[in-house]
Parts: sequence; C-alpha cells; structure tokens
Amino acid sequence: MSESRVEPITIKGNESSASVGELHTRSFTPAERMARAGKILGVAWLLALITLFIPIAHFVLVPLFGIGGPIMAFLRYRVETVMEKAHGVCPECEQAVDIQLDPADKLPKWTYCPACNKPLQLMYHGGPTTAPEK
Repeated sequence: MSESRVEPITIKGNESSASVGELHTRSFTPAERMARAGKILGVAWLLALITLFIPIAHFVLVPLFGIGGPIMAFLRYRVETVMEKAHGVCPECEQAVDIQLDPADKLPKWTYCPACNKPLQLMYHGGPTTAPEK
C-alpha cells in the first residue's frame, strides 16, 4: 500500500518574506510501481491494436505505441515518490493556500499563489538544496 508523507517546506515570497508549509508526497511499493507500469503498457498496446485497422496511419501509430509502451512503462516504474500538493500560508497575502503539484515537479520550484497570484518559491525546509533524507 502506498505511503503518504508530510514534510516541512519553506514557502518564500518574492520580497524575502517566508513561511513554513507542508509538502504532501506519496511513496509507492514495488508491487504498486509494477501495477502502474503494467497499466501504461496495457493501454499503449491496446492503442496499438486499435490503430492496426486505420489505413495509412497504422504505419506510424502501431510502431509508435508498440515501442513507446515499454519505454513509458519503464519510466513509470522508476518513479518511487510523487509530490501531490503543498499546503501553507502565502507570505504575501497571508491566506492559507493549497498548491497542486505535478508528479514530475522537483523542489525548489517557482509557482504562483492561487489567492493573490504573486510568485512563490517552494523549497525544502532549510534551503533550496537541502533534500529530505530517505
């Protein structure tokens, strides 16, 4: 079963003000990583099978899905931890904010406050290069 974790981060405003926030991450077990990779591979090969019957386009689409499927599955299998969201107080407008993150995002990251639209930098607590220990 995947494990959710909450880590402290620093939310820094453009004008040197900062606040402490929380980074919500999800870690996957090897079995879950294999299942996620299998889903991607299955969808890609299903699309290859479906596009087999499209005239002319099947010359490009079938090899694309046939070769791209294992590559995408391998890349999905390598992902052990994904970032889900950051929660904290915006140092600019002092409102509580939830910032949705893409799974491929890495910290430090510049983004915008959803409340006041001012730039924010999300970084690990302690500095921009201090990554949490596993």
